[in-house]
Amino acid sequence: MNFEVTILGTGSAIPTKDRFLSGQIVNHDEHFFLIDCGEGTQIQLRRYKKSFNRIAYIFISHLHADHYLGLPGLLSSMDLLGRTSPITIFCPKGLDELMALNFKISHAYPKYPINWIFTDSKTLNLLLDTPKLEVYSFPLRHRIPCTGFWFKEKKSLRKFDKNLLKKYFILPDEIIAIKNGADYTAPDGEFYRNEEITIEPNIPRSYAYCSDTIFVPELSELLKGTNIIYHEATFGNELASRAKTTFHSTALQAAEIALKAEAGKLYIGHFSSRYTDAEVLAEEARTLFPNTEKTVEGLTFSVE
Repeated sequence: MNFEVTILGTGSAIPTKDRFLSGQIVNHDEHFFLIDCGEGTQIQLRRYKKSFNRIAYIFISHLHADHYLGLPGLLSSMDLLGRTSPITIFCPKGLDELMALNFKISHAYPKYPINWIFTDSKTLNLLLDTPKLEVYSFPLRHRIPCTGFWFKEKKSLRKFDKNLLKKYFILPDEIIAIKNGADYTAPDGEFYRNEEITIEPNIPRSYAYCSDTIFVPELSELLKGTNIIYHEATFGNELASRAKTTFHSTALQAAEIALKAEAGKLYIGHFSSRYTDAEVLAEEARTLFPNTEKTVEGLTFSVE
């Protein structure tokens, strides 16, 4: 089952010739979720062949322009492409008013429904509950209300060992009961313990997106055991004081979060334009958390 993340933008504040602004696509079992929508997001979606109209949910971390300014164009393009299915946008309160004003001034109201669900930047919240996946928002500390997003697979039922069907005719209701943990007594009286006739399911995977934030040590405990953490790393440690002043993080601080969370891997992004090559930030993070990679536009990685 797919669980992939594609990076659309890695820059902070202003785009450069090599970096677009924040945006990511999460593909879970061919269901597509857009996280943040900086200027130029729809260009990147085109470039990396991600269908606009397959996106059912958009998550906006906060209302700084480099995280949402691509939204008016994207929503308009979806309309021009004939979208009829609803879209749900999870965001801070106020973004709905900004979009309504844009639609009013331009006289270009989308013909498909937009559902607005407002995030709470003060506590952990379950935003979306699907048969296979849960998506939570969690508090970050920035200059304005800001949340991260945590994608967590649900634990699957045990897998039924179909070899048993070669020996017995088993009713669908009995198969469901076995997958839910029941033992099985065959018509000939043979008894089978559940672990003999089922296979352990895959271990649930998780991905956490930590948008703009000052260093928050408590994140490590919240995100304990997360397979992959993406964390902003706007500055190197030589600018730790500027990071603190602007409510951003350094690469070393991102690494500390991943280390204490016992994460499987760390990806860093949201790089200041002063760093023409963000590899220097990745190298800094690796001094504390070796399994660190920088993000680049177009990078797709699997959550394993």
